[in-house]
Amino acid sequence: MNDQVARLIELRKLEERTRLHPLSKIISVASGKGGTGKSFFALNLTYQLSRLGKNVLLVDLDCNFPNIHLFLNHATENTIADFFTQRKVLREIIYRYSENMSIIFGDSGSTDYPKLTRDSIDYFFIQLNKIAPQYDYIILDSSAGADEFTIRQLSKSDYNIVIATPEPTSVMDAYVLLKFIFENTEVTKNYVVFNKSESKDDSDSAFQNLSTALRHFLKSEVSLLGVIGYDRIVYKSIMEQVILMKSYPNSKSALEINELAIRLLKITQVANNNQSLRLTRF
Repeated sequence: MNDQVARLIELRKLEERTRLHPLSKIISVASGKGGTGKSFFALNLTYQLSRLGKNVLLVDLDCNFPNIHLFLNHATENTIADFFTQRKVLREIIYRYSENMSIIFGDSGSTDYPKLTRDSIDYFFIQLNKIAPQYDYIILDSSAGADEFTIRQLSKSDYNIVIATPEPTSVMDAYVLLKFIFENTEVTKNYVVFNKSESKDDSDSAFQNLSTALRHFLKSEVSLLGVIGYDRIVYKSIMEQVILMKSYPNSKSALEINELAIRLLKITQVANNNQSLRLTRF
């Protein structure tokens, strides 16, 4: 049996097991372009979920321009490149940040980095499934944009969170990314977060424009998970290479991210309860 056939069989087994016995909740954080604060949000969401008592794994899947290690001022020894080049298995590259929080760091500048394809992400999810029972949530920090690798990743996630800013160009980028998601995946739990919002009116207007375009052109809906306002303390935490939620927990943006984390916990708990009811009935 060749490797491709073996992977296909493993993938079918993974999909069947996940359908009947959902393990941890896999959440992809994505954006239509860079500069929206996607990685910042993924890191701080992960940290806050861990503070709320959940065991969380954060994976930096931005294979060209990873940022998580920079936000933490961490010199990486093992990265996702070691997995995709088959130098190490997934569990060997996990960094334990705290009791409830673990990270798989990205890598950049590797001359031997392989071209990542649909098969690459399928293999990644097969291996991720093997360690998933250890975690309540797995957060995937996606590459910006919508290449084949990212779309395949989004199609295999339980939830997708698209990060945008209220600027018209960013709203359009979010629309295009959501269009790709709706047309290429069966994921129905898609959310948007507006970051760096100067005012409530800005974010309300941006979400209204996005929702109107999605309904009119795609006959689709997206839910607003929440809004993070512009906050100078965010810039300060990035420059200091510290986690906002840890170093400035009472800042405006930290309190907003905490609200988003609590809202996400409620959403996923309701979905989990509904899944349990369906399994009980049948």
